[in-house]
This record gives sequence, structure tokens and C-alpha cells, in this order.
Amino acid sequence: MGYKTVGRFVYDSATAQIVAEGGNVVFDNATISNNCALSSPGAGVIRIKKPGLYNVFFNATPVATAAGAVEFAMRHNGAVVPGANGSVQLAAVGSVGNVAFMSPVTVECGAGDTLAFFADAATSVTTAAAIVEKVA
Repeated sequence: MGYKTVGRFVYDSATAQIVAEGGNVVFDNATISNNCALSSPGAGVIRIKKPGLYNVFFNATPVATAAGAVEFAMRHNGAVVPGANGSVQLAAVGSVGNVAFMSPVTVECGAGDTLAFFADAATSVTTAAAIVEKVA
């Protein structure tokens, strides 16, 4: 059985999206979405409605609002997922970096699980994407 992309959610704009410390990245465009994985524009949350095993990929291009490290991580049903994170050291205000990670997620029968991607420090992003692939 091959993998099937059930959702691809994107923020891509010349106008940087401000992400508050602890705040979710908001995806304003679903380039692929079906009745299995949904995101409402402006919500900052992806909902997976069908049970199964999924691979979730995330990447973002943060732009520093202050010098220092910024980390993005994933929450599954509100809980931080160990190992589902990535960080970058940004040297000065306006510095641009890249963060990417992948994590498997299991959705139980009758669930309707949620995924959210958040920053541990205030930053902004010009691009961000989350891709959800059903594995089994």
C-alpha cells in the first residue's frame, strides 16, 4: 500500500505572519484537503477525522523579530509530541532561517484528532507548510 497525501496546508506570503510565543502557525491555504484532514483558514489547527497511522511533515521559514533561537514543535490533541520539533539560531532581527521535522501520528477510531504547530519564542514566518500522509 502506498502513502496517500490527505492534506497539505500552507502559509506563503511576502507579508510575514507574526507568531506569538506559544502561538500556533496559521495556514491560510489548503492546497490539498479531503474529508480526512481539514483546516479552517485562520484557525491554526488541522483536524484528522479518520483513524489510522499518519506521517506529518512540517517546515517553516522564520524571520527573527529578535536575535536568538526559535523552536517550532507539534501538538497532538493539545499535548506536545516528543521529537516533533526543530530549531534554528537567528543572528539578528530580520535574519531568516529554516526549520523542518517529521513525526508519525496515530489517530484512534472515532477520534477527530487535532494537530497544531507552535513557536517557543515570538517570531514571524513568511512560509510554512504542513503535509499529512496516511500510511495505514
